[in-house]
This record gives sequence, structure tokens and C-alpha cells, in this order.
Amino acid sequence: MKLTVGSGLNNIAGLVDQFVGMDKGLSKALEGCELSIGRATESGFGVPAHAADSALFMGDEAFVGEKQITAAAEALLKRDPSKIQLRPRYNADKQVWDQVFAMAGDAAFDPIAGQLFSPWNIAFLSKVWKEPLSYSRAKEMVRTEHATNNPFAEIFTLFLEEYAGWGVIGQTGNLQNTTTNDVNVMNGMISAPIINIMGTYTLTLEEKRRKQWGALGSSPLSRKQSYLNYVMDMIDSVLIYYGNSETDTVGLMDINGVENWDTGKSMKEIFNSNTSTTRGSDAFRLIAGKINEFLKDADNKFSHIKIAVSPEAYNYLTSMPYSDVYDATTAMETFAKSYLAGKGPNGSTPTIEWVADPLLKANSIFNPNSFDYMVISAPEIGGGPKDEKQATNFYGVALDKFVFPVIPGMYNDQYKTLRRVAGIIAPIPKATKAYAGFGVQ
Repeated sequence: MKLTVGSGLNNIAGLVDQFVGMDKGLSKALEGCELSIGRATESGFGVPAHAADSALFMGDEAFVGEKQITAAAEALLKRDPSKIQLRPRYNADKQVWDQVFAMAGDAAFDPIAGQLFSPWNIAFLSKVWKEPLSYSRAKEMVRTEHATNNPFAEIFTLFLEEYAGWGVIGQTGNLQNTTTNDVNVMNGMISAPIINIMGTYTLTLEEKRRKQWGALGSSPLSRKQSYLNYVMDMIDSVLIYYGNSETDTVGLMDINGVENWDTGKSMKEIFNSNTSTTRGSDAFRLIAGKINEFLKDADNKFSHIKIAVSPEAYNYLTSMPYSDVYDATTAMETFAKSYLAGKGPNGSTPTIEWVADPLLKANSIFNPNSFDYMVISAPEIGGGPKDEKQATNFYGVALDKFVFPVIPGMYNDQYKTLRRVAGIIAPIPKATKAYAGFGVQ
């Protein structure tokens, strides 16, 4: 897959290149695709003028190169075609595929590779085994808000409203009343630049022609768009957690910065302890203290809290007994049943949901550090005089998915998928906290 990036986005491109390269199946599925990421205002990364155009396409003969065959193979081809192997070979100089004919004994003859081009000689299952891919649950940590007026704008803006003014006691009916400040409403705004995430995939006439030729004919062809959507969703997830400072794209970890898990013990250390017989209780006490701080800063106004941790940290929490002697209930179960702090304005206790996310684990392509991360988020809060529920920190999307032909009149059906995002918009900074070293330090 060809990656093209604008200024300030090399780190995002590097991550994409790494996690695509890690999966052979994904790399093969995305061969010939292009992915570009850049500011909407940067030359070469804007929305193409022909995005809404329709186009007609025909054939892929333009990519067929020379016929390469020896005299002996040519003679055998006329007598018995089944003994001749035909393989395409890419010609980088001419950017075409030469057709290489070979027979047994030729250097180009490869019986294994030849199976791909003689399906009548193969017994195969009707499905293809797909390589497991990485995943992320970052979008569960925030709400996604879509702009409603202009999907091709360059700036994403949120308008704010807050209380302002004064209320005065003991002045009513006094003949000496003087003018005081009104109770008023003050407005403001938060703006963030929009970046374009674009990818292409091509459906060739040859692929369409052989779509019924067994498992390899239809499976990769039908999933090109799905694989491309997967890559773009993973880019979304990286931006949600980590943002991108060079384009002023904010992530959850940028809102208040990342604090060290300063309790002195990670979940791994507690789990591996040979001295404590109350490992689950130890973990419960440390976590409850941090959540208490989180709720205290917002005066218990959060009704639902989500905590994202690395899979390793999640596994420790779900396998540590509260007490080795008295109670085998795990720390996670104990927390779900016993934590009753944070009763809010409506008199109810907030619900707490744990999320395991590979993007937060240590020593990975997304987080090369030796420590992992924990992210605490309250996705919504009541606001205004009527305590209306609204998003706290949300992922701003101007355009979610827009598919259009790349160049009208091409021989193959090449399509571009466009997504336009602004990163995290954070009107309520207290609704997010991030810690380094929660699971492992």
C-alpha cells in the first residue's frame, strides 16, 4: 500500500505502515491501494474537484505487457496447453504485467505458484482463512459528533454557552438601589483544523471476470473496501487516544496530559506479589482512590465512567482474588459490586465500565514505551439549567465516508474513500484522565 502524508503527519503514517506490514494477509489485501493523510488546506490533500463526478470504466488491457515464451514452450502450448504455466510478472519500468509462459524444466516454471493459475487442478475449501487483525475500542471512550452543515469545511467549530453575571441579596425594595450586573449567558467557541484521510482501491475487469473462480476469485475482491475501512478506523482510534501534535489534532491523552501511576505498584507487580495475600484488595484500593479523585473534580456529576486499559492489565484485574484466604472473588467483580462512591445530582451511583484496548499496551507499534496506559473518560454530563445530557469530550467528524471515482475514463474501476476528522473536541476537560504505568511500568 502506498502511503502519502502531508506535513506534520509522518508519525501517523509510520504507525499505519507498521501495523499493515505486521499482517501478511492485510498487506496482500491492500496491494495496489493508496492512503493519503493531510490537512485539508494543504496542496494535494484537498477534496478533489471531481469527487462528485460519475465515470465509465472499461477493461484492463492497458496493464497487459509483452508475451514472453520460448520456441519450445510455444510448440508445446499448441499441442497440450495443460502442460504450460502462465504467470504474470510485473515490469516496473513500463508499469505493466508481462505474460510469462513456461514449461517443466524452464527456470520460470514454479509448480506451487502455478496452482494459482490452474484452479481446475486444485482441491480447495470454499473459504479463505483470514489473518487475525489488531483492534481498538477507542470509539467507545468518546461520542462521535458529526457536523451537519458543511462536510467539506476546513475548520470544525463547537459553540459554547456558560453562566455569567451576579445575583444580589437584600437589595429588593431599597430606594437606594443601584445598577448591578445582570445574570447573563456568555458564549464562546472551540475550533480545530480538519484533516483528510483518503484511501484508494481498484476493481479490475479481470478480477470481476474471475469473481466466481473459487475462493481466491471472489474473497479478496469483495473485501477491499472492508480492509480499507479497517485501516481508516484504526487511524481514527490512534487519533482518539494519541492525537497528532504537529497538526494540532487533540487526543484524549492531550487534554490534561498523562500522569504517572504514582501509587508505587502496577497491576503486574501486585499480581506477582509473593507477600500479599490480599492482592485484589490492594488493587481495589489503588483504583478506587484514582476514581474518587476523578469524581471529586466534577462534583460527582458523571453518571457513567469508562476505563480503558491494556489487555494485560485487564487480565490481571480479572484474575486477582480479593483475598487468598477469605474471598476468591476477583478484583474486577469486587469493584463492580462494592464501589458505591460518586452518587450524583439525581441520587444514583455512577456505572463503571472497563475496556481492554491493544492500542494502550506497552512495547507495541502504537506505544513503543515500556509502560502501558490507562484512560478514564466520562462520555457525557448534564449541562445547563435543565441538566441536559451532552457529550463531554467528543470525536469531531465532518465527513465519515465518501466514496467516489478517482479519475474518469480509467481502464479500471478505481475508487477513493474520503474521511474528514478534527480529532477530539474537549469542552469539559475534567471528563478525561490518563495515567502511564497502570498495568506495567
